[in-house]
Amino acid sequence: MENTVEMETLDTYIRKVENQEIKGILLKLKNEMRKPDVTWESVKTILVSVEQKNPIILKEIFSLLIKESE
Repeated sequence: MENTVEMETLDTYIRKVENQEIKGILLKLKNEMRKPDVTWESVKTILVSVEQKNPIILKEIFSLLIKESE
């Protein structure tokens, strides 16, 4: 039996976010992480912004980021 449920990724998560301010921050995070010379400090700054806006979303994207890095 084939599983047709789409595994959620950061991209699919971002598409579902309705708050435009948080969506913008998450897009910035996604773009920053795609850079070949990304630094932890730049990612950390964006993650702090997410945490300030909505700590629950931060926890949700952490799990997605971990899955994508495996």
